[in-house]
Amino acid sequence: MSPVLLSTPAVVTSSRPMGESDLLVCLFTLESGKLRAVAKGAKRSKKRFMNALEPFTEIDAGLAMGRSSGLWRLDSAVITKSHVPIRQDYSCFVFGSLCLELVELWQKDGANEPGVFGLLKWCLSGLSEGRDPMEMSLIFKARLLRHAGFMPGLKACRLCGKMPKNGPVYYDRRTGEILCYNCRKPASGSAGITLGTARCLDFMVNCGLEQVNRLKLGKQQMTEAWEYMKVLHCSNLQRQPASYKLINQNINNRGS
Repeated sequence: MSPVLLSTPAVVTSSRPMGESDLLVCLFTLESGKLRAVAKGAKRSKKRFMNALEPFTEIDAGLAMGRSSGLWRLDSAVITKSHVPIRQDYSCFVFGSLCLELVELWQKDGANEPGVFGLLKWCLSGLSEGRDPMEMSLIFKARLLRHAGFMPGLKACRLCGKMPKNGPVYYDRRTGEILCYNCRKPASGSAGITLGTARCLDFMVNCGLEQVNRLKLGKQQMTEAWEYMKVLHCSNLQRQPASYKLINQNINNRGS
């Protein structure tokens, strides 16, 4: 039976050895979302794929899959953007790795998500161009959650529908929904953020990507927004992505 053929732009999110000579590559593609493909002989022949299977690399992928196979076969990979600066800078690498890991965790195999694909390309370009890696990954996390349908509204209290004009607001650590001071007590596991942080997060999620560069976060806002998004992702995924271990070390080094 003839194979199913696919030619598509893709981002390499991870790769690992498969047998003695092959690599199992996870790709996030424009045409078919997340998919896994076997790169035959990639470990033995470095010339065939020529650095195209490194994480962060954007490629034009040529793939085939037999009707009875559960995996695609990667027949060709032409590099369109290598994003070498991400791999050369440790901070960029660890924060970028979180973005790739979240794509793998959130996206379903074969689900076409052109909006997420464009978001990932935007994030990788920003990291390569030297934008702050923590800020870039924060924006990516927030907008990825919106695409997944799990980003709550941040303009009003979930219970009373009002938003305070000053002072801190609170959020439910299970859902991320905003709670005002008067409504927070009945909610279990609430945590506080400033009103300014809530407004920054709302702008970050809902503005156009061309406008998000205007956003300037102070140190406290960055700390609060980062924790908020981390809690929300971990709660919905019911696990903590492995990349956070290296990121926590990086954040501690920044503060020392």
